Amino acid sequence: MIRLKFESGAGGRPEYIGPAPWFRISGNVLHQGPQGNSVAAYRNHFWETRDRHFTRYVCEAPATISFENTTGERSESFGPFACISCADGVMYADEEILAKLQEESVMWHCYATDSYWQILVLSAP
Repeated sequence: MIRLKFESGAGGRPEYIGPAPWFRISGNVLHQGPQGNSVAAYRNHFWETRDRHFTRYVCEAPATISFENTTGERSESFGPFACISCADGVMYADEEILAKLQEESVMWHCYATDSYWQILVLSAP
């Protein structure tokens, strides 16, 4: 199980979501497994959850990253990584850039394979 810690650049108390077996980011909406409930959205360079705005979120437990398209085709799995974070639409895995959300197309650009995907999945290893 993994959980996400949402943080604000202005300080303040963080917001935790999870634990869950997975989180899926479809476009700019974050869904929590296993039910797939929408728990956050990325708008105007901020993650919005529970009526609060955050500049980033962090998954501090080991997790893997994979990508999917709308037909269910999956990429290879990357990781597990000790720490995953997302700030300003950029997904970092152990402090290295792995992917970036292209706001115009709302697709994830995976730098490791130079491919584009509609969905990014964070999973417990």
